[in-house]
Amino acid sequence: MKRNMPTISVVLYTSKTLANGEHPIMLRVCYNGKRKYKSMGISCKPQEWSDDKQRVKGKRANSLNSIITKELADAQNYVLSLEGKEDYSASTIISDLQKKAPTKLTLFALFEKRIEFFKIEKGKYNTATGYRTLLNRIKKYTNNKDIELFEVTNNWLRSFEEYLRCHYKDNSIRKFFDCFQAIFNYATTKEYIKETPFTTFQFSKKLNCQTRKRALTLQEMTSLMVYYFERYGRLGIENNDVYGELSEKQYWVNQKFKPRGTTKLTTINAEQFSLALFLCSYHFQGMALVDLANLKKKDLRIVEITDSKKFIKDAAEFGYDYAIDKLRKKYCYEIITTRQKTNHPTKIIVDVNLLMPYLYPFGSYIDGERGLSENELEDYIFPIFDRDNDTEDKKFSRMAYMNYLVNVNLKRIARRLRLSDGITFYCARHSYASALYHANVPMGLIAQNMGRNPAQIETYLKEFDNENIYNANLKLYLSEQSEYRDIIEKSRDEERKRLKEEGKLGMLELLEDIWEGYDEEPFI
Repeated sequence: MKRNMPTISVVLYTSKTLANGEHPIMLRVCYNGKRKYKSMGISCKPQEWSDDKQRVKGKRANSLNSIITKELADAQNYVLSLEGKEDYSASTIISDLQKKAPTKLTLFALFEKRIEFFKIEKGKYNTATGYRTLLNRIKKYTNNKDIELFEVTNNWLRSFEEYLRCHYKDNSIRKFFDCFQAIFNYATTKEYIKETPFTTFQFSKKLNCQTRKRALTLQEMTSLMVYYFERYGRLGIENNDVYGELSEKQYWVNQKFKPRGTTKLTTINAEQFSLALFLCSYHFQGMALVDLANLKKKDLRIVEITDSKKFIKDAAEFGYDYAIDKLRKKYCYEIITTRQKTNHPTKIIVDVNLLMPYLYPFGSYIDGERGLSENELEDYIFPIFDRDNDTEDKKFSRMAYMNYLVNVNLKRIARRLRLSDGITFYCARHSYASALYHANVPMGLIAQNMGRNPAQIETYLKEFDNENIYNANLKLYLSEQSEYRDIIEKSRDEERKRLKEEGKLGMLELLEDIWEGYDEEPFI
């Protein structure tokens, strides 16, 4: 009696829901009343799936269906090879399919596979977006014609490089090619191709990827704080008498920001919102915008910091008991967080009084006495993410809009105050690092405060200005060494004392003028 052959089909596995609301697309094997499933590494929403055709419909149909077709064909061919054999089951078929040589993908299909992997399995939407951007650029280059992986040769890459140079700067080209190389490294490990063309590829000319130092000076940062206080005060109340009413469009209207037509989570205007976030980043040790967005009220903890310098001074002058009695403490926020980009743990300490003007408009004021309920502690500090609707894809779309909104308003403020061109939110991080570096704070402490390794910190540092360079060069002179100046000043004090005792005040006045001249123009 002839045995029935296993049946292979493609189904949308609705028993499992992914973080983005989609369901995995599975290969299903049915045999002898048993069902087993094999993941294809792709997914879609219920409304995008056709049960009758076992295919995806809509915008992603071409990219996902090419994967489905190849997976299904390979599985069916394998089942046909089992005819006449008896020692197999649904489980062994799935096991063998997983061990089987991987499906050969076209370039576009490979990109789609990796995009789905980073977006769905890893939740790395920024990475997935980077791959999507590169894929779209490749499609424009090839006039939307898909190609096989082996067709991407050194010559093809060289031609694509020249095409990119007409549209992008060197930094963007470098990012594109790093992403492209990662795609082919993955293809090599999966044996889709024998070797990657990037092992021998070289750019036609060297890329200039030196980043512009985007740190603001202490004076520029202070001018932004002054502008905020003059326009919005310490309680965040707008005062149009100072700079006049804002005439620019506020850019709050965006349907992706929150569903059902509600387009913002805060009542304050977009300019105040943007500047408050920027200054919070500066005070929060250069915290990135996405890390600010993820902060919750439970992450703010009040701690007391002792003024140790005052304690030591009081103890030396008036004794230990007096110093303890007059011990001065400051209330600070302590935030222990992990950077999303690097997963590096970071501790932040910031004076409560310095931060309150920027937190108060968001209702995040905590005075150390009024407690918050457990429910309130789960609220986000800044109204960027919506606690009731914070899936990963929704958070990603809001962050994309926030980056745009904040940077538009920062550029407007910079023009209004005639500050440096090109100010962006990331300038706060660079400015924090440079301010500490120029104040001789150890590099290790700066790196720790920013959640980076010391070797990576130089990226953020602004070059020293003319005044700093001049003052540093004064160290070339003997007269500028502290030990030398201490001895000279001691001898001058003795000379002043002698001339006063002898009543030679005219001689003393002349010497003072001479000494002042030497101090202004050191020659030794």
